[in-house]
Amino acid sequence: MTGLIGIDWGTSNLRGFRFDAHGTVIERRVSPRGIATIEDGAFEAVLGELVEGWTGDRRPIVLSGMIGSRNGWREAAYLPCPADPVALAAATLGFDTALGRCHIVPGLAVDQPGRPGDVMRGEETQILGAGVRDGILVLPGTHSKWATLEAGRVTGFRTAMTGELYAVLLRHSLLGRLAEDPGARDTGAGFARGVERALADPAVSLLLFSARAEVLLGGLSPQEVAAYLSGLLIGAEIGAMIGSAHGSITMIGDPALSARYRTAFGLAGRQDINLVDGDAATAAGLWTIGKEIR
Repeated sequence: MTGLIGIDWGTSNLRGFRFDAHGTVIERRVSPRGIATIEDGAFEAVLGELVEGWTGDRRPIVLSGMIGSRNGWREAAYLPCPADPVALAAATLGFDTALGRCHIVPGLAVDQPGRPGDVMRGEETQILGAGVRDGILVLPGTHSKWATLEAGRVTGFRTAMTGELYAVLLRHSLLGRLAEDPGARDTGAGFARGVERALADPAVSLLLFSARAEVLLGGLSPQEVAAYLSGLLIGAEIGAMIGSAHGSITMIGDPALSARYRTAFGLAGRQDINLVDGDAATAAGLWTIGKEIR
């Protein structure tokens, strides 16, 4: 193999990695042209702008993320768990373009009797690039993922809509109307208070109204409301999942959000949380899957 081009194409952003024959990233490019910005199906044109100068040797192009969704370039069917890089490579959706041969990595699905259905698209590439063979991978975000790895295979996962619920509560609820910009005030205590309450009682729907009641009763300031709500939601997520999180826990994600989760894990009694850079995990995952494509 002379190398390959790896593309992480999400809803809001687009990232490209050019690899040499040994899997080293020799150039990286970013663009705000996520799939939500593409009109008239101009995916090939947008990709061509990103990878200009990279395609002269016709190296394969491996794409992951929402580009393989039904709103993307072409829909790649979900691959059921358990799955490893070889299985994902075999299930890629390949097609020819003026830029070269493209391969879209399928997302993963949990679709088993007696278990809630679940899907991911894009996170599987980060998970398999994190360098973990056994343990729990947590990807905090709008839709947080908790994935289990055994012998390098993703055997299952769960999704928590923590980030989206937080945004909805702040923007569209009675609770959000109480929240004020914290400014220079340290709201770490409000966050910790929310986490501890949710860890003690993960039934978060019974705790959310306390954000309003405690402001009215003088126990919580308006500047602490947002941090308190964040603590409730993250604490409830961790409280619901940590009992089944056996072995090591590794987090992949935004540094600021990961730091908040790490604080919550500490309050739950888990200090041994490994952190992996999301960009590096994405690149490694694209190479790990791409080199297995035949």
